Amino acid sequence: MKESDWEHKLVDAYDTMIERVHHFLDEAEEHAVPTLEKNIERARRQAVEFRELTSEEADRIAAYVERDLNEAAQYLQTSGREFSSWFQFDLSLIEERVYDFFAGAADKTRVTLDRLAAQAKSAQQYHTGEIAGIGTLVCEECGTQMHYEKTGRIPPCPKCHATTFQRQWPQTD
Repeated sequence: MKESDWEHKLVDAYDTMIERVHHFLDEAEEHAVPTLEKNIERARRQAVEFRELTSEEADRIAAYVERDLNEAAQYLQTSGREFSSWFQFDLSLIEERVYDFFAGAADKTRVTLDRLAAQAKSAQQYHTGEIAGIGTLVCEECGTQMHYEKTGRIPPCPKCHATTFQRQWPQTD
């Protein structure tokens, strides 16, 4: 499999896993609300069962989804702001489907996300080669911002070629 095909596969898998978590949360609202981790695990297992990803690839994508939802939860918990402000750029640039699923997953699991945010590290690192959801990452070496308007693979910093980043949070008033 060519590198670009593999990257496209992982980006699509991230978006599909977010969609599945969203779907599982819709189902859960009718009954008892299961934890976010269980829903991510269900989405991960489905990706393997449907032969969309290997078990190792599904583990990686599930970790990326959980990381990004944790980041969103931390932002919502500490800022009191609307979810849309977490992205820090014009929502019209974001694929509507991805935004709807990502926002829905965050909104429907507010209590679970609050709990996860309390457990999350205050400074989560992102690395070149990983998949990241929409938002802004900042190079730890030179401070260059990289804006993600859709799910994508994290490249080296375009300015200094460093490989470690932090999620940039909007400034709270």
